[in-house]
Amino acid sequence: MYRKPVQLYASERVIEDFYEAIASNNTRILNKVHIPKSDVFYVREALRSRLGKSYTLDHVERAMYLEGHLKRHEVLDPDRKRPGVG
Repeated sequence: MYRKPVQLYASERVIEDFYEAIASNNTRILNKVHIPKSDVFYVREALRSRLGKSYTLDHVERAMYLEGHLKRHEVLDPDRKRPGVG
């Protein structure tokens, strides 16, 4: 039986989306939430505190991948170009 692949999406509300899906027992939403590695959250916060500028989780994750800190399978859409990031 053919199963359609699940389309994941990047969100700045990862934690909220995750808990909302669990609270409503909605596995369809839960399966679509892309949760970056914890390193991405830490690096984003370090950048914000040092540079005073906020970057999206998607941008930080892609930059970490391009710099070799994340593997291809750990990144949402690793080949998709992001504005301002390689």
